[in-house]
Amino acid sequence: MKETLLGILIIIHLGCKGQNKEQVLHKETHKTTRASYQQKTKYIQTLKELKLATDSSKSYESIKSGIQAKKLDYKGSSTDSLSNLFTISLVNRIIPFWEGTEWSFEGHTSVPKKGKIACGYFVSTTLKHIGVNINRYKLAQQSPINEAQSLGVESKVLKISENSIDQNISKINSTLTEGIHFIGFDTSHVGYILKTKDQLYLIHSNYIDSKGVEIERIEDSDVFASYSVYYISELSTNKHLLKNWIQETEIQVISAK
Repeated sequence: MKETLLGILIIIHLGCKGQNKEQVLHKETHKTTRASYQQKTKYIQTLKELKLATDSSKSYESIKSGIQAKKLDYKGSSTDSLSNLFTISLVNRIIPFWEGTEWSFEGHTSVPKKGKIACGYFVSTTLKHIGVNINRYKLAQQSPINEAQSLGVESKVLKISENSIDQNISKINSTLTEGIHFIGFDTSHVGYILKTKDQLYLIHSNYIDSKGVEIERIEDSDVFASYSVYYISELSTNKHLLKNWIQETEIQVISAK
């Protein structure tokens, strides 16, 4: 006998950060079909597309060293210049190497495609590798809201919780400026949110089917659709974080009390 599941999608929140493992019943996502629009718009489909052509033959370690050397040239530069350097370093130079690295609940590898990586460690490790002075282990073990507060430094954390998925996406898009930012999902998942050319993308270590590190349009993300509360901290447009980054000042990790 065939059973038909109507309207109910079971999503397992594996809590890749070590906080919660819960099973959640969630109404099936109602996604708006924009076929004609999608045919005209080119979307980023892989992280490889973001990689700098000049890095094609370089090793991961050499790129990390190159980023550190480049930072020395930018001390005293404007916030806009630092923002651009931060974005290129993280989005175009470091993160693409991690594409396809498998997810696991306890994964904490520091080497792309060798071993496995949980969502919190993906964020903390990639930030560490562009020279953000932060304890990658301690940050990865915090709740999403505490991670957001830690990375926000002195800036306010944006909490998004609208009445529908579309409204959440619209609110995020209208609030964020272009760049790379941190996103925390309620109590159990974290990643990056990239805004470019008025499009939003989720870059994360995806726990669904242990897919691992990938980029996906936020409208197409089952992970995004399965949550209703998000905590966002600006990264590439956060002058306080950028100052700490370029000066290599340690960022204090906020822990649950």
